[in-house]
Amino acid sequence: MGKFRDSMTSRRLLLAVFLTAAASVAGAQGSSAKPKASIKAVSSKTSAANKTGLKKSTLASLADRGSNPRGPFAKVSSEQRDSLGEHARQLLGTRYKWAGANPARGLDCSGFVKYVFASLGVELPHSAKELAKLGGSITKDTADMQPGDLLVFGKGKRISHVGIYIGDGIMIHASSSNKSVVETPVDKYRPAGGLQWKGVRRVISVPSTGTDGDGPENR
Repeated sequence: MGKFRDSMTSRRLLLAVFLTAAASVAGAQGSSAKPKASIKAVSSKTSAANKTGLKKSTLASLADRGSNPRGPFAKVSSEQRDSLGEHARQLLGTRYKWAGANPARGLDCSGFVKYVFASLGVELPHSAKELAKLGGSITKDTADMQPGDLLVFGKGKRISHVGIYIGDGIMIHASSSNKSVVETPVDKYRPAGGLQWKGVRRVISVPSTGTDGDGPENR
């Protein structure tokens, strides 16, 4: 009988120890789960705050920059506008190269336009199609055109050629048929491949004072 009581007591002690250990493990697991949820919540709040800060920073930078001062409708002085012709003439004779954007290796029509305007700090796309969408539309009349206006040519709805008007009825462009950069009287130009003169785009603006070279378009 004494042995049976001792055995029962031992079992009860073992059961108590087991239950105590199980409770400790469960408590540890519960306490470790809470920090994870807390960390996740803090991480989400931090991420949201970062996104908000980034958004505010982006909007502020756009507001400070203005209306694309170094792209279409960039303001330049009348002297800068007229200098485009000089920059363009310096490239006469440069060999034509499809997709070319470097005079040392060759230029295509839009690469030529991009390179010339970059001399004024005005960034334009290397694509005749995209250039034909920029700026404002000008009538196809040399009396209304100004140095720096872009003449675009194409067939149907497709634009495939572009040149720069430099004044006095002259356009300079990188010609695939002539295999070089050439100057051509606008009224005598007959592009190869049956291309048609689709329009004129004005992508720079000269302020009324003629002195300010920065800021959005002077409307």
